[in-house]
Amino acid sequence: MIKLGEYNSLVVVRKSDLGYMLSDGNEEVLLHFSQSEKEHNINDKVNVFIYSDKKERPTATEIKPTATINDAGFARVCDIIPNVGVFVNINTPKDVLISKDNLPYNEELWPMVDDLLFIKLKIKKDTLIGKPLNRFDIIALHKNVNYEEQEKVNANVCKISDSGLSLITNDMMYVFVPETQLRGKYRLGEPVVVTITKALEEEYYGTLNEHKEILMDTDKELILEYMRNHNNSMKLTAKSSSEDVFKVLKMSRKAFKRAYGGLYKDHIIDFDDYKTFIVEK
Repeated sequence: MIKLGEYNSLVVVRKSDLGYMLSDGNEEVLLHFSQSEKEHNINDKVNVFIYSDKKERPTATEIKPTATINDAGFARVCDIIPNVGVFVNINTPKDVLISKDNLPYNEELWPMVDDLLFIKLKIKKDTLIGKPLNRFDIIALHKNVNYEEQEKVNANVCKISDSGLSLITNDMMYVFVPETQLRGKYRLGEPVVVTITKALEEEYYGTLNEHKEILMDTDKELILEYMRNHNNSMKLTAKSSSEDVFKVLKMSRKAFKRAYGGLYKDHIIDFDDYKTFIVEK
């Protein structure tokens, strides 16, 4: 039986105008010329991946997919269908759907085109679909990769929760970033650079915040840029709520107060009961 979503060892039984017809002795599938890596002869054995084409027919390819039913891998988002899901490219002619059921309820947290999702394939109604892996699936891969503390690592967001972000690195390692170590909002599949802060037996902890001094300088400039674009003032002060600060500057109140205090100490800003303003020199 030819298995969809997996590699199959098949035999070339004949050649057609479109490609090679392959068989396992009972069923036949087409290996299109465009999906063949070399010329084949009758009775050649070939190892091919079976995907479902646009008419949901099992079809063969010798081009290696990025993910299969048995092997997880990264798939690039190529289309977004609101209220349905996203399509990802697994290196086959037909893209694979990841249903909204496997994506955040809030569509603002869905991936954008070109973001990467770490998935395995599943079969649903005789067609292939994608499903993102969770923390336990990723840890179970047992990749032998060691990161040092303070090492910066490229990764993509694989889960978003109230407690923080789950990341999958390019080396397929799991990293958790607590909510306190985030800046702003993130989306599923978004590429990030995480700094490793702690190594556990099977996973890592990390931060998306820079060093405090560097971060404060960045936050100072964000505050000043906002004020320059709003008549050199803003309706925020050191007493403003966390909600108001984040709404205006997409910044935590703690980071805001640190940068705000630095600007005030340097006599760059001043304030009254209602607003903050840049000091004229």
